[in-house]
Amino acid sequence: MKTKHTAAALIALGLLASCGESPTPSGGPSASSAAPETPAPASASAEASTAPEPAAPLLKAASYPPRDECAALPGWAEFRGKLEKAVATHDAEALAALSDPNVQLDFGGGQGLAELKQRLNGQSEFDYKLWDQIAALLPLGCGFKKGEAFLPWIYWNAPEIADPYSAMLVLGNDVSVRANASPTSPVVARLNWALVTIAEGTDPTESIVQVNLPDGRAGYMEGAKLRSLIDYRLIAERGKKGWRIVSIIAGD
Repeated sequence: MKTKHTAAALIALGLLASCGESPTPSGGPSASSAAPETPAPASASAEASTAPEPAAPLLKAASYPPRDECAALPGWAEFRGKLEKAVATHDAEALAALSDPNVQLDFGGGQGLAELKQRLNGQSEFDYKLWDQIAALLPLGCGFKKGEAFLPWIYWNAPEIADPYSAMLVLGNDVSVRANASPTSPVVARLNWALVTIAEGTDPTESIVQVNLPDGRAGYMEGAKLRSLIDYRLIAERGKKGWRIVSIIAGD
């Protein structure tokens, strides 16, 4: 009997060996489990799509950054300080005190202190909002000619060949010019305080404006980065009572 049991055990061991597998402990990993996959490398096109946009060249053109020719004028520093404070606080009475009683406000007869106060917050017939217009002038420099101080500096310092009705001053350095009206289109040039002209049939009040560049090319720019040469200007004269605003006016 012992020999029969021994033979049966040997046969069972032989069958297990022929299967080529070892018993797996309970709860252990299965031999058939798949190995984790290695992520495929990103494609060249995907990498290219996230690459930074190449910097467009700075266009070589005449530049007209704001300049201050008024700082050394007698009494100007005090006048300028009062003007800045009046604008910052929207103090209509303070602004009126700095203005000539017949201050000119348009070319159609609009003038005087009462009309000035109405136009400051857009309370007159038209939505003038002169507070905003004056605030926009303050960073644009000051020029002085023939006894008059004027803001912005570019007003009487633009080249004579510039058409006042179509010429626009680029407000700032490294301002982008794009290939088309899309805000994500390629940047084809950059400008520093240069003059461009509005393309024929273009509305300069649009958010994106088509312009003609100094080198003759066409491009598209943000309307907020452009200012007409005949946009609002502030002109002041010095008299017995010091500097007084004689006009806050736009157009020609």
